[in-house]
Amino acid sequence: MSAARALADAAERVLPRVAPSWHTPIAEAVGTIAYLAAPRARAAVRANLAVVAPDRPRLARRVFINQVRGYLEVFQIPALDDKRLTAMVVVDGWDRFTRAHAQGKGVIFASAHLGPVALVGQILMARGFELTLPVESTESELMRAVNRARSARGLHLVPLDSPLGIHRALRHGGVLGFLADRAVSGVGIRVPFCGREALVPSAHVALALRTGAALVPAFAWREGGALHAYIEDPLDLVDTGARESDIREGVRRFAAVLEGYVRRYPDQWTVFDRMWRD
Repeated sequence: MSAARALADAAERVLPRVAPSWHTPIAEAVGTIAYLAAPRARAAVRANLAVVAPDRPRLARRVFINQVRGYLEVFQIPALDDKRLTAMVVVDGWDRFTRAHAQGKGVIFASAHLGPVALVGQILMARGFELTLPVESTESELMRAVNRARSARGLHLVPLDSPLGIHRALRHGGVLGFLADRAVSGVGIRVPFCGREALVPSAHVALALRTGAALVPAFAWREGGALHAYIEDPLDLVDTGARESDIREGVRRFAAVLEGYVRRYPDQWTVFDRMWRD
């Protein structure tokens, strides 16, 4: 067994048993080590923060700490029951989701690498809904372990490059989730974001326009020792028949919503690639 596989197996065995009271000191220690040991990622985070929160230049280390905290939360998922999970998360706007879902054309949640998004997304399953999430392929044993933990309570993971699997998720009013703040494959549209143009993913908007599914922005964050989720009203997408410009306008509208959350919680935005390039 490789060292990476052994480490991933140990994480799956041990981390679900770690008491939440230990998450903060573990995240502080491991996150600080990661911050010091990853100069390229550190430079990318600093460059992003210079745009998002120029008046708070010392937040870069907190981004790494919050990423570790997120992993610790993910490995708790297999050990959680519905009652405990529901009690952990304060959800605002659930009625907006249920109204969109009742239309019967499916719902696309558009979120971001922000706060405890992986844990908070489990609320859908706890409340009786199915959720499908497209994910990028990975050779990392640790990320494979993370994906196993994320799917332990019923989350369906499909390859990001599987159009058939993604379309199937919306059949019969299904629910699909996208982390729509980072163009993993390099495919997206450049739109204004935090005062400068950035490449923002477009698949969630294109799919909503093609299928008629409601596109619902939803975000999660940590505040005051609690986990919060806010479900926005469905994004108002305009279908003029001019596909390219309609998608661009939808991406622009989503980026405007996303910007408010990223500026409010910049240290919880765990993106380790440069969003803006000169």
